[in-house]
Amino acid sequence: MMDFLDRRVVHAGGFVFKEGDSGDQAFIIQAGAVELLKGETVFAELSANTIFGEMALIDGAPRMATARAKTETTLIVIPRSVVDGKLKGVDPFVTKLLGILVQNVRSMAAKLG
Repeated sequence: MMDFLDRRVVHAGGFVFKEGDSGDQAFIIQAGAVELLKGETVFAELSANTIFGEMALIDGAPRMATARAKTETTLIVIPRSVVDGKLKGVDPFVTKLLGILVQNVRSMAAKLG
């Protein structure tokens, strides 16, 4: 599957997405590093083989943080259609559980600030 997905290169300091954007893609870092920011505060640094941006694909809510390349970064782009295809036919209990988990993470993040 990974051979058929698009790749995207983001130069150091470039934005993958910004807080509040709609999300129709998730990303896997193939090479490089990405910072996650809330406002101007960096709260996480992600490295190779890390997936991010996935919550928007599950619940359709806007991005809750900004993702910015810390170094030149190569990303594997996972479109919503791939995730939807993987979830098609999955027990509805599992998809509901995923939605609840995402809602809990968003709620906790909002409380933290």
